[in-house]
Amino acid sequence: MPSSSTNDPREGTLLENRYTVRRRIARGGSATVYEGIDERLDRPVALKIMHPHLADDSSFVRRAQREAKSAARLQHPNVVSVLDQGHTREGELYLVLEYVSGPTLREIIAREAPLSPRRTLDLLIPVLRGLGQAHRIGLIHRDVKPENVLLTEDGQVKVADFGLMRAVDEHTASATVLGTVGYAAPELVGDGPVDQRSDVYAVGIMAYEMLTGSRPYTGTALQVVNAHVSRDVPAPSGVVPGVPPALDELVLRATARDASRRPVDAAALLDLALAIRRSLPAPQDPPSLDTALTQPLSALDGDAARAGSAGEAPTEVFGTTTRHGDEMATEAFDARNRLGSASDSGTLGDGAPGGEAATEAPGTADRATPD
Repeated sequence: MPSSSTNDPREGTLLENRYTVRRRIARGGSATVYEGIDERLDRPVALKIMHPHLADDSSFVRRAQREAKSAARLQHPNVVSVLDQGHTREGELYLVLEYVSGPTLREIIAREAPLSPRRTLDLLIPVLRGLGQAHRIGLIHRDVKPENVLLTEDGQVKVADFGLMRAVDEHTASATVLGTVGYAAPELVGDGPVDQRSDVYAVGIMAYEMLTGSRPYTGTALQVVNAHVSRDVPAPSGVVPGVPPALDELVLRATARDASRRPVDAAALLDLALAIRRSLPAPQDPPSLDTALTQPLSALDGDAARAGSAGEAPTEVFGTTTRHGDEMATEAFDARNRLGSASDSGTLGDGAPGGEAATEAPGTADRATPD
């Protein structure tokens, strides 16, 4: 591991006779993240230590502990696991998280964007699987962004930073204080109710950025917030000609300003992404887009019907029940838009996804990011 040059007084200390703090990875508005070692089990971990001022608020500490327990229930291969929680000698709350050493989606975007349709979907699909499981058990991330999407060394995609988001939200009384306004749904910066569709919006912004290399809105934080509330996200193909209409439509549905027009949760958006992914040309085919991808999503219905006649069981994408691994019930979203498809095989195809560095240690993306 690279040696630390931060001169952080916590480095080298031992938390509760178990976790050695090795080096600081990143520092955010509510926490600092360190690489650590679980001395009892002799394994690397990430240690997310809340800032001292938060320890003085007993109501925050209670809420944070509840949120951490809820996040620990979320066990999924595409989510960074919460392993433990405790308190430092000074009383700050800390979380022990699965350690991930690999790039963040931010780094992948910086290096590769604009990404191809296949690469974009190979990165988004596991993100949606992890979020879908969270939504299924009633958890909302609230801060989905490329910095919070990490890759393991073998290319597995994991969503980081579940837990404490609601508690910090309530402590600051503003989601925009802790989140990144570039990915914030209109209801996060306004008065609307926050639910799973807020995460869906953020995924749509990430998809736009992956396909084009930039976010749809730039400027000051206030200008970006106003744009989210008052303007529709444009189609990616307006920036990068050749982006398939199906991916344009995925982005536009996910980022609808009216939350009722978005897919109801990540599971519904996952079904849409999988249907588009299956319509892509095989890797060995010429790079030209096949006919299915040059038509609106509604045109995929015909392909679905043909797949059904070939013995593949159709799946109701926005209907009452969908299947991908385990069964995830989803509410009716749009009776007019149904995509028949074979059941999800659980594989990502040929692309291995990737991610963005937090605030420090360039080139080291082994992290659960700070809020």
